Amino acid sequence: MEIATTVGGSILSACFQSILDKLNFIDFGKYVGQGHVLNQLNRWENMLKRIHAVLDDAEEKQMANRLVELWLSDLRDLAYDLEDIVDELDTKVQRCMLEPKLVRSNKVQKFFSVIRDGLNLDTVKFNSKMVSKIGKASARLDAIIKQKDDLRLGESMGRRVSLVRERPPSTSLVNEAKIYGREEDKKAMLKLFDAEASDAEVSVIPITGMGGVGKTTLAQLIYNDPALDFDLKFWVSIGEDFDVFRITKTIFLQLDDRADDKDLNSIQLKLKQRLVGQKFLVVLDDVWTENYEEWTLFRGPFEAGAPKSRIIVTTRSQEVSLMMGTTPAYPLKELSYNECLYVFAQHALGTRSFDEHFELKEMGEEIVKRCGGLPLAAKALGGLLRGKRNPNAWKEVLKSEIWDLPDEKSNILPALRLSYLHLPPHLKRCFGYCAILPKDREFDRNELVLLWMAEGFLYDPKKMEETEGLGHQYFDDLLSRSFFQQSNDNKSYYIMHDLIIDLARFVSRETCLHMVDKLESAKSYTKIRHLSFILHDRNTFQSLQSFYEMKSLRTFLSLNYTYLSSKVVHDLVPKLQCLRALSLTSYDFQVLPDSIGALKHLRYLDLSYTPIKRLPNSVDKLFNLQTLMLRHCVELIELPRGICNLLNLRYLDITGTSSLQEMPPHIGNLTGLCMLPKFIVGKCNRRITELKKLSNLQGQLHITSLENVVDIGDADSANLKHKLGVTELVLQWTNEFSSVFRNSSDEEQVLNSLRPHQSLSSLSIRSFGGRQFPLWLGDASFTSMVQVELSTCPQITLLPPLGRLHLLKRLTIERLTAVKEVGVEFYVDDSCFPCLETIEISYMDHWELWSWSNGLGEDSVAKFPKLREFRIRYCPKLVGKLPTSLPSLEELSIFGCPRLVDLPKGLPSLKELHVLNCPQLVDLPEGLQSLITLSIIGSQEAVLRNVSYATSLTTLEIAGMSGLVRLDEAKIKTLGALQVLEIRNCGELRYLWADETNSDYLTSLKDLKIHQCNQLVSLVNGEEGLLPCNLESLNISQCRYLEELPSGLSNLKSLQYLSIHSCASLVSFPARGLPDSLITVNIEICRSLAFLPEGIIGGKMSHLEELYYIGCPPSLRFSPNGRLPDSLKILAVDYWTTQSLNSLYYGLSHLTQLRIDNCLELESFPERELPIPTLISLKISYCGRLRSLTNHMQDLQCLQSLQICCCDQFELFPEMGLPNPKLVSLKIMFCENLRSLPSQMQNLTSLRYLEISNCRVSFPEGCLPPNLAEHSYDHLNDSRVNVLFLVRMVFWF
Repeated sequence: MEIATTVGGSILSACFQSILDKLNFIDFGKYVGQGHVLNQLNRWENMLKRIHAVLDDAEEKQMANRLVELWLSDLRDLAYDLEDIVDELDTKVQRCMLEPKLVRSNKVQKFFSVIRDGLNLDTVKFNSKMVSKIGKASARLDAIIKQKDDLRLGESMGRRVSLVRERPPSTSLVNEAKIYGREEDKKAMLKLFDAEASDAEVSVIPITGMGGVGKTTLAQLIYNDPALDFDLKFWVSIGEDFDVFRITKTIFLQLDDRADDKDLNSIQLKLKQRLVGQKFLVVLDDVWTENYEEWTLFRGPFEAGAPKSRIIVTTRSQEVSLMMGTTPAYPLKELSYNECLYVFAQHALGTRSFDEHFELKEMGEEIVKRCGGLPLAAKALGGLLRGKRNPNAWKEVLKSEIWDLPDEKSNILPALRLSYLHLPPHLKRCFGYCAILPKDREFDRNELVLLWMAEGFLYDPKKMEETEGLGHQYFDDLLSRSFFQQSNDNKSYYIMHDLIIDLARFVSRETCLHMVDKLESAKSYTKIRHLSFILHDRNTFQSLQSFYEMKSLRTFLSLNYTYLSSKVVHDLVPKLQCLRALSLTSYDFQVLPDSIGALKHLRYLDLSYTPIKRLPNSVDKLFNLQTLMLRHCVELIELPRGICNLLNLRYLDITGTSSLQEMPPHIGNLTGLCMLPKFIVGKCNRRITELKKLSNLQGQLHITSLENVVDIGDADSANLKHKLGVTELVLQWTNEFSSVFRNSSDEEQVLNSLRPHQSLSSLSIRSFGGRQFPLWLGDASFTSMVQVELSTCPQITLLPPLGRLHLLKRLTIERLTAVKEVGVEFYVDDSCFPCLETIEISYMDHWELWSWSNGLGEDSVAKFPKLREFRIRYCPKLVGKLPTSLPSLEELSIFGCPRLVDLPKGLPSLKELHVLNCPQLVDLPEGLQSLITLSIIGSQEAVLRNVSYATSLTTLEIAGMSGLVRLDEAKIKTLGALQVLEIRNCGELRYLWADETNSDYLTSLKDLKIHQCNQLVSLVNGEEGLLPCNLESLNISQCRYLEELPSGLSNLKSLQYLSIHSCASLVSFPARGLPDSLITVNIEICRSLAFLPEGIIGGKMSHLEELYYIGCPPSLRFSPNGRLPDSLKILAVDYWTTQSLNSLYYGLSHLTQLRIDNCLELESFPERELPIPTLISLKISYCGRLRSLTNHMQDLQCLQSLQICCCDQFELFPEMGLPNPKLVSLKIMFCENLRSLPSQMQNLTSLRYLEISNCRVSFPEGCLPPNLAEHSYDHLNDSRVNVLFLVRMVFWF
């Protein structure tokens, strides 16, 4: 039966509706033979209806009544158990119904025939355990009903009224001085204001975004902009209730405060009269309604306004914006971190920075990270801390969960919860499940939908089955309400804002848990049903001990790679009998236990990226399994034969299973399969005909080992032409063409028979041994084809007529080694390729030229009007002539074409040009005004003649160019836009230019790199040594004869980065020194260099933050009291004398990272008080005389990482142990003289990572730090410690 639920109803409504639907769907009277069981189930239905009727009332009252809250908690727990029982009943009945369809061996089939003759298998008998479960559940239901009556819960009479505190109404007032980061958003909105409305004279502009992102603030900024000219302005705070009369009257009162109309018609008429011919601005803030009738009724009077009137609507819902907006919505994004920091600091401290409150800065920055760019959160948390300067109060806020903050002082959770309360029950359930997702990690919507389906959230009573289509609809609904956001980096992935995940964890805190490393031992987890976890500790079984009490777990998801104890797979998992979703992805185990078959509720099993070789035969007992993920199980040899009996299986992902040789027999029995990305035609089981019955396949289908098809008729029987859902098809033979079993004629017939459906969008043909392609390839009837790949077809001499595919966007042709010409057979006519955007042609060993049609010349052939990317790679015989009419071409790459003389002409849109190893190329095309990036490698200097036409060029890379001695003035005088210049491996280059060359031509140049130019003597030929004035980065390496740097270096007031590496002849820096603007100086392996540049010693370079002085001579001249700049944050040195190291004891109050290598005089460290309070990372290596760390290590109270490596004489730590409370990582490697670890290591409570390698260390009893996540010991002297795995070594520099 269908039970009506209201928007904002109880989350349990969806759960109870699902149970009732299944109880009604299953014809227990027909299949269940026990009368008392039937009576119990009938009672359940009646009791569930009574409970369902009071759920909305209970949802409201739980906010104020603790007893109701406890009742709901017990009810939720019971509902899960009832679902499990009904699911088990349903499984038994379904299995009974589908028994005739199961595939069994002959012996088993004969056994069942005997049984069927003597017994009625159409009747299900439940064992005593199941009968007992049903009885106990009935008793619990009786108790719940009694408690319901005692609590006097009433039936819902319609839409409930939320008792949750609503957000206060907004006004148009705003203090612009305290608004940060919305300048660009305001400009973008004003541009929308200037745009003309399409059909309606009144333009409605929605602003969308998640709660708390600042939609109201942006609307206030627009509303109060003095530059906007409106006759009338109105502001209305709408809220949940879109009362047309109230809203209209509110607007009219802003015109006439005497309005007392109580009739909507009269007040709308008056408003219309006042608006006639008036240009107005209306802001409707915080709109929730999706009722189109209400909106059109409200909008009526405003149609009388003057043109260019505007209505701004702020809403969290894209559905609202689509209904109301006349222009696309403006999606408001979060603030940047710095902008959010300004907001927080303003409200917490009354200032924009922490300059006067350094002790609070670190905690403040961490709090702002939690805000995730939401100004509401930054303002609320700042307000919570306003006037509080005690660090303990800030620490308390930082460690608190969002739901632990008081609602009356922090409105973050109430504001977000409002969005949740508006969700219908089915969406609440799906959203609550997202509590198991980790923060700051993208997820695939398809995988989330499959998990929802496994949990039973997507049951469609009309289709009487779980439908993933419904799941995608639910996902889109949550996306439109801003609960999900599309990833900026990968549009196929999504992310949830941290505070939205916090909201999900709050509403699902009793049933969902995301664990990182370990659980709180004092807490009970018996009611947890859905669990995900990330483990960094290698001792995983200890971390998972608490999972044993979660006996009713439905979801067990691993979300990271780590070692997994075999006990977890063999002991813990089989005990979780209620599991519906199990992911052991990336774990290092090869055997799955037979007991996996006992998980009768299991619907989702993910073993991807594991080294498993076989699945146990018991997998065929997982009757409910819908999804089996085996992605990139590279050692998987075979699938179990019984997999064909998993008739509910819809998704079988075997992508990347390179060791799998064939499909199991009768795979075609799985007629419900929607995903089977790969089908292998085996040598033993050669029947491709199994594909015939798989008519529901969708997405990608990759058919491999087609050389094993013996009967040509089998290929036709695969029936690809009727598989409408397959959108991407790959047809692949083996790449061993020398085999005697390869027959080109047979392969041609097979390919001809594998004609796909005309809706196919992508086709790849690989390692085809035929001499010609079938006629259907290039047939114009393939109207959806957008991508074609033809790869490794060595006998093909003519390309197919792909020009007939008028929607084709991407074309890849590679290793068709017998093709000599691309001609008329490819183009067909001059109307071909109207949509083609990308062509890639590579490794065509005998391809010589493009041949124009009918001898009429290139003007009669295709123009490739939309081609944007054109790449030709490694075609050694190609001479030309390449197409020239390429008006939209943006990227051209020509690699490894040694005979090519000319490039295409007339490229007005070209932005990137890459030429590699084309020595015969004599010139660039003219008309390169749009070119932005030019890379020329392995060509002649003459090819640069036309570079002066590239007036928009920003990046120029020149490498391996013969004949280049210098850059002539004629070549650079028009390159005013050039920002990056890189020259590599030009063996004849002597200098860049002479002093008389006006370097002011390159006023935009910011980054100059010169590498491996062995004849380079100086950058500039002349005494002045003038370089472009705005240079920011200069990088010179492996120029062995470079003797000096130009004097003009000191004049570069914008220079921030200087790196000189492996310049063996460089003796000194310019006498004028280096510019004070430098932030990073890196000097490495300059063996002739005698001293540091002027300005570094003495601390005069006040902006210098990073100094690397590596591999230079140990005879560095250093004055006794020489000081390094106090601004330094990172310092890496080697071969420094004790005198040079004295500079560490002066200033350096901002240093965070220090690396000391090969300082052979160093015996102890620090030798005296070390005033570096900010140091976070210290690494000492290859200091052969270093014996000890001293007690002055206590000066380093911020130290988080300490690494000592290859110090043979090192033997002592400070007597007091390591007095560094924040130490997170300690690594000691190849210190053979070390006999013991620091004392009192148990006091290092922050230590997470410990690695001791190749040291003869004794390990004191009970001294392990308490919070270690990873530790490894290798080659220890202590016999009690086994040699364990080595954690990969992490170097900090």
